[in-house]
Amino acid sequence: MELVQLEYFLAVAEHQSFRRAADAIRVSQPALSRAIQKLEGDLGAPLFVRTAQGVRLTPCGEAFLPHARQALAEVAAGARKVAELAGQARGVLHVGLIYSLGTRFLPDVIRTFTRTHPGVTVRLSEAPTQKLLQQLDAGEIDIAFCTPQHAPHLTLVEILQEELVAIVPLDHPLAAKDQCHLSDLAEEPFVAYARESGIRHVIERYCADAGFTPRVAMEGVEDLTVAELVAAGVGVAVVPLHAQLAQLPVHVLRLCEPCKRSVYMAWHTHTTLSPVARAFIAFVKRMCAP
Repeated sequence: MELVQLEYFLAVAEHQSFRRAADAIRVSQPALSRAIQKLEGDLGAPLFVRTAQGVRLTPCGEAFLPHARQALAEVAAGARKVAELAGQARGVLHVGLIYSLGTRFLPDVIRTFTRTHPGVTVRLSEAPTQKLLQQLDAGEIDIAFCTPQHAPHLTLVEILQEELVAIVPLDHPLAAKDQCHLSDLAEEPFVAYARESGIRHVIERYCADAGFTPRVAMEGVEDLTVAELVAAGVGVAVVPLHAQLAQLPVHVLRLCEPCKRSVYMAWHTHTTLSPVARAFIAFVKRMCAP
């Protein structure tokens, strides 16, 4: 019995289809089928039965499934331990990030990190802050870059602050100005970020300090979507200042009040981090050190 057979078995069990499993793990379907047949021969029992929708586990397959998972997990843990003792981080790092960091800051961080840690593969997942926190809780990602409001179970390290600016359509009366007070937007329809976005709560807090609640006309998840809706005349918005705004048909106004949003690197405080995750966290801390 070989480890690759166990990996193939788990893939078929997860996808309930030889074709989908082969696509997911990037092997040919005939090679996958042969490996499963050999595994069934080694065990002396069928593990899958074909159905109209694909395949399902037999009772023997159901009984074998948790042991196959445990075996692969033990081998992975052993490999991590050896890498740790050898002083070399190896493995897969699952990183979640808010959308705005996918085009700035994080690509440079990951490119530099993987150059110095060639044994590490980084897999990225982009989502709003609330979804990233759910993925952290479920163990689907190791580290998240997000804007949490209240997360006592997480360790948070501030990695950057982004200035917030107002954007208006080019034909808006405020487009004649270079700056404005946040209260100047009080009567305007707002293009807001979706509620699961951490930045939505940051902006609403600043607006409350300025004495008003934004009148939301439409919502968007990503910076680009919000800016494009503003360009189309749907409303005004408050967004992080970044170079891409200069390429869009919107007018940028600096806010007279100092408005910023902090982005944090977050991980579970009581989770045992892998050597790869610890190496990445230390690397990002060094990069962001003043």
